[in-house]
Amino acid sequence: MVGREGARRIFIALICCVVPAAVLPGTTSGQRAVDLQVGTWAVSGPNLTLFSATYRRHVTGPLDFSLTGVGLIGSGPSHNSLVGVGPGIGVRGSGKITPYAGAGVALAVRAEGSPDVAAVWDVGAGVEFNPFSWFGIAVEVSRYVEDDGFRGFWNLREDDRRGWALSGRLTFRWGGGAGAPARTGAPRRTRPVEMADPLPISEGPAEPLDATSAALAYDIVDTAIEVMGEPYRWGGTSTDEGFDCSGLIWYAYRAHGVDVPRVSRDQARAGRPVPRSIDALVPGDVLLFADGGTAVTHVGLYIGNSRFIHATASGGVRVSSLSADDTVYDRWWFQRWVGARRLLR
Repeated sequence: MVGREGARRIFIALICCVVPAAVLPGTTSGQRAVDLQVGTWAVSGPNLTLFSATYRRHVTGPLDFSLTGVGLIGSGPSHNSLVGVGPGIGVRGSGKITPYAGAGVALAVRAEGSPDVAAVWDVGAGVEFNPFSWFGIAVEVSRYVEDDGFRGFWNLREDDRRGWALSGRLTFRWGGGAGAPARTGAPRRTRPVEMADPLPISEGPAEPLDATSAALAYDIVDTAIEVMGEPYRWGGTSTDEGFDCSGLIWYAYRAHGVDVPRVSRDQARAGRPVPRSIDALVPGDVLLFADGGTAVTHVGLYIGNSRFIHATASGGVRVSSLSADDTVYDRWWFQRWVGARRLLR
């Protein structure tokens, strides 16, 4: 049986692992969010009001890490309120309606000034509605456990309070990518132009872009970055419904009058091939990925500085690094990168 000292060591290990991942900058510049939550904790005796504020950061795939300040506030002379802070970990889907689940532990003190230290363990799940890429509203059901003396949730005392909490939550998101190259050259277009004919399919080598095409490529990249954080939606091509991988490419190019194929298998044959080399890429090139074999299963838009923007089922529209030396998530993409196409000339 793990005792009190073991529980404290677990807490310290979680702090050491989760806080740097949640706070420090990373190679993927994951999306960040602040959650504000209020609800009711139903325990034996008077119920307590739950308040929490969470700083949360997407790390990889469906995984995010968080740091939460929590208050379990009662009323009356013996309300026995708790106030604390601690790390958490969660998984979440994507889309307008997003399921999620998470767990955490907070080191807490009693609001009435008792010197005793307690832990507050929690695990829960909810459903979030995302009307905008930067805002969501959720309903959550959680199980909270008071761990007086920090013995561990597996070693509770009979009088430690435990119960279910029902709460509502507001989420404010930002970020989701960084590292786009600084723009130079002509100012960006703000209105679509008349659609140009797409480049014919060709296996001739890609040529360097002239100044006009390079400026257009930066405009296309900017348009893709503007929808950072939008949810993934199979078949999606707009901010109203979300994007799939090829829909994002189609949307960014079409906004600037360049007619490109809609689906990834056709995008993989459009334009001209680019060698599989970081040094050969320029912003606006379409990156091709294959999950085994040679059939292209995913596409992304190169934005410069060894980074690309793409729409993934686990993270929506986000920026990733094209490197064999970065995070496990980015190495996964690098290992499946099979080529690129240049759609401008």
